Amino acid sequence: MRTRWLAMTAVTLSCVAAGRGLAQEQAGPVVMEAAVGTAVVDRELQGAAEMFPATVGTLYCFSRIGQTQAGTTIEHVWYFGDQEVARVELSIGGSPWRTWSSKTIPAEATGSWRVDIVANGNVLKSLAFTVQ
Repeated sequence: MRTRWLAMTAVTLSCVAAGRGLAQEQAGPVVMEAAVGTAVVDRELQGAAEMFPATVGTLYCFSRIGQTQAGTTIEHVWYFGDQEVARVELSIGGSPWRTWSSKTIPAEATGSWRVDIVANGNVLKSLAFTVQ
């Protein structure tokens, strides 16, 4: 009798754990990886840093998004100081999914920048960087 009770308890705990995993999978999206860099080559970010020269030209915000489903959208919201300068909507095709946006950085736009990664109006991650 005790063996049967232990087996039933193990099955019940497995089902609860599996259900919890499913709920977490649907609770996304989540940012699994994100950075700002100078290029994207073969769907991989190049030149990731937190400080860039004023002559950088174009920067890329790269995100790897998980715990979501195809058809979900996120936004990359670019800020110079506290002023929003660009908002890019990106479609997610599956989970995990790599996506990116780019922003041309004027040479005179030195100072503090950031990119917020946003889903459903919530900031999932904020990436701060400096152009000098």
